[in-house]
Amino acid sequence: LLKTIPPHPPLPASAASTTTEAATFAGAAIMSTHPRDYPEVDSVVSKLREKSYRAVPCYGIHPWFLHEVLHDDADEEWLVELKQRLIDYPDAIVGEIGLDGARWREAEENTDTEEGSNKEDSIWKRKRVLACPMESQRRAFEQQLLLAAELQRSVSIHVVRAWGELFDSFETVRNTMKERHLIEENASRNDGEENEQAMRKKKRKLKRRLLLPPKIYFHAFSGKAGSISSILAACEKGNVPREDIFFGFAPAIPNFSSAKTPSIMKQIGIHHLVLETDLEDASNAWDDLKGGVEGLASALDMDVCDVADRTYENAERLYFGCS
Repeated sequence: LLKTIPPHPPLPASAASTTTEAATFAGAAIMSTHPRDYPEVDSVVSKLREKSYRAVPCYGIHPWFLHEVLHDDADEEWLVELKQRLIDYPDAIVGEIGLDGARWREAEENTDTEEGSNKEDSIWKRKRVLACPMESQRRAFEQQLLLAAELQRSVSIHVVRAWGELFDSFETVRNTMKERHLIEENASRNDGEENEQAMRKKKRKLKRRLLLPPKIYFHAFSGKAGSISSILAACEKGNVPREDIFFGFAPAIPNFSSAKTPSIMKQIGIHHLVLETDLEDASNAWDDLKGGVEGLASALDMDVCDVADRTYENAERLYFGCS
């Protein structure tokens, strides 16, 4: 989170700031990628809060590391641990989770994998397989999404070359949540004693209930401009308001410097953008935050201080539930 140092009066267009000298670090969301990260996340959040910064812990398993956690299909100890941690920390969100179709590892000799079968492309001849099979990624992703929806937590999502799979997973989660809501609704009925008007009211309420996590953040966004409308529609099918869908671009990721990225940022718009670094080492976070806000300001033709303030407001909504 980056915020301007108050007071910050609006600047005329001719004097619009192009540097971040008037901005200051205000806080951060500290993401985990593996259960081993959870204690470190707690420690960093605690230290930030001691210094009066805004900080939110984020718990979840990144698709890059699922293969280290999913030892067999029946083992859900990781999910039990994640749920308990979210219950213990009611201000925490779920993240970083997601799907990755481009994270490879070298295949074992004579291993026939689903990803490699019936393929003649050169990448398969290199005997590579996904670090975690996509079927397993989807199962774990959907379990974590359902947990976020059940506990009404925001979620931070990583997606690389797996947008079709993401849409399929969203549909699975929406259908599962719809079934759960119907079961709850049926259980709450008073043996048919409700009048027709009351039943219609409940049906209308049921249609509006959230079928996905309440706020969804696509971090280090790598999708194409043409995919944005489909992403927004997939979220809205889960009754997630458009204003609660967010995107981020990390200077540490190569696509941040792509010639196509400014037009994608502009298509998304300032109302849906938050700052991020995607760094493991916080020592360079300030430089990347500055680079991020300056990159957005350039793409959106905005004053950097206005970008800092608007992305701060967005982060407040995403991470702290402020409107």
